[in-house]
Amino acid sequence: MAQLYVMHHATCARKALFALLEKGAPLPTMEVDRDYLRSPEYRRLNPDGLVPTLLLDDGEVLTESSVIMRYLDEAYDGPRLQPEDAIGRARMNLWMQLIDEKYFPALGAITIATFMRRMFGTPPDEERLAVMLDSLTDFATRVMREDTIRRGLESPFVEAGLRQLRAMLRRMNDTLQRDPWLAGDSLSLGDCAMVAIILRLEEFGLAEAWQGTAVSRWWERINSRPSLQRLLGLADQALLTELTSSVSEARGHFLRKLSHP
Repeated sequence: MAQLYVMHHATCARKALFALLEKGAPLPTMEVDRDYLRSPEYRRLNPDGLVPTLLLDDGEVLTESSVIMRYLDEAYDGPRLQPEDAIGRARMNLWMQLIDEKYFPALGAITIATFMRRMFGTPPDEERLAVMLDSLTDFATRVMREDTIRRGLESPFVEAGLRQLRAMLRRMNDTLQRDPWLAGDSLSLGDCAMVAIILRLEEFGLAEAWQGTAVSRWWERINSRPSLQRLLGLADQALLTELTSSVSEARGHFLRKLSHP
């Protein structure tokens, strides 16, 4: 039976989950933990040990959240989540590429320098850190994670990430002053992907950074959708409390760096 492997608090998994909820597809999900991501059983499905992973009825496996999102939209009945016109699809695809290549790594840097760093302790538990680093298959990701865990807010990846997220909010605001959604007149996979980033920033207590802008109005529209409320209901509240508190000392600095304009 087809199923989607997820971690409900993981940003990449949230992208696919939100698209799934918007689509209304009858696809079951399986919640996994970090230890299972390193297991031989899961690595046979996803050699990178990441979520989400989509196992299809015939045994074929799809990885990469954006690939899975497009598949869900095209394989299942329900509201169309990709624009019909070429320029609309191009706009959506550009947002999805920016999110995957620029904005998710930027968010990852500040998440690891705060929340994940707290998990490993200061100084870090070297044995646990080695296990985590050795599980990563991407060299650039490994370098960023080790540096941000060891150096925390002093890591150059943090300041670079904040600059990238500030640019993201500016770009969103410019787009959303013209159109209600990122790719035009209707919600698309581009919006679904962005939900995971804005939701995480809100969980960090950083919503003030976009108050009074078109991003805030877009976020109000997102919050009014039943799909977001269902997504929020899946989260581990104790874990989210820890995530929010992990940024407490850095929140003022983050807000100064992110605030628009």
